[in-house]
Amino acid sequence: MAEVRTADGAFVYVEGWRWFFRESGEGEPVVLLHGIPTSSFLWRKVLPVLARERRVIAPDLLGFGRSDKPRHGAETVAQLAERLSALLDRLRVERCALVGHDFGVLVAAALVKRWPDRVTHLVVTNTSFRIERWRGGSLSPLQLLRIPVLGEIALALARPWMLACALRRYLNDQSVLDRAMLARYWEPFELGYRRTLIRSMRVPPFSADDLARWRATLIERGRGGLPLLLAWGARDPQFGVDEARELASAIPGARFLSFQQASHFLPEERPRALGRVITVFLERPAALPGLV
Repeated sequence: MAEVRTADGAFVYVEGWRWFFRESGEGEPVVLLHGIPTSSFLWRKVLPVLARERRVIAPDLLGFGRSDKPRHGAETVAQLAERLSALLDRLRVERCALVGHDFGVLVAAALVKRWPDRVTHLVVTNTSFRIERWRGGSLSPLQLLRIPVLGEIALALARPWMLACALRRYLNDQSVLDRAMLARYWEPFELGYRRTLIRSMRVPPFSADDLARWRATLIERGRGGLPLLLAWGARDPQFGVDEARELASAIPGARFLSFQQASHFLPEERPRALGRVITVFLERPAALPGLV
């Protein structure tokens, strides 16, 4: 089936699943992967910066955003990497640079492990390979989602202002969260994302062993010559910059940049700066600083 274009992206079917993606520019491809609970909308302000020099593709991962939501809920990270590889085949992307944020980094790492020759460069932003940093505190309202029936009721009663409260904890610049932005982040919850979220809380899409393997893969591939950039919002309360420094120190040649006035949602708070940094990295990795 042919692509169906919309004002801000396109829909395409791959192996029976409908994907939504944003695309702009020409040249060597760059693929931008979002995290939880976001979508390709996260990258809307970074995409045009990169598109000046490259072909940029930002998909809504399966189960997220405007893409199809499997009936069983969230898929594993490994399954999402396989689905993503099929999407890249459909879009005629043989090799690409990958840029991941949060959960999207895990999908990128799984793809690198399975198909190392498909990835030319890797950019990692605000994530973790430590299982405890993904579990959240015992007082987190997300813990309710683990309880059958109660979790479904809690999500059914959720409202946009609750999402706003959750997002604000991860923003240093509160002004970026306006009404229009919140509406776009809330949209997936009306399109089936509740099912993905509740499933991921009850059946985690990755394990501690998975995280250890993917971290080891990045170190191995980085030492083997894969250009790697770690770009971090330094005020992230969940995924601290300490882990980024630790990973960068394990990979000779890795580039490292800390954005001191940004928190978890770096693509929202510093989109143009991040876009320029990624552009430089893709052209001349050595032009960026290493760990200091």
